[in-house]
Amino acid sequence: MYFSALSIYSCMFMRFAWKVQPRNLLLFACHMTNVTAQVTQGTRFIKYQ
Repeated sequence: MYFSALSIYSCMFMRFAWKVQPRNLLLFACHMTNVTAQVTQGTRFIKYQ
């Protein structure tokens, strides 16, 4: 299921965006939005099945 792979990918980049100096909050926010969207889509897919 692609949504889990994209969620893991975005979580890794969220960690990277938080760890670099100076912190890249825009990149963090973009990937947080992506994780939220993927989890929502995954939940909808599971409920549909």
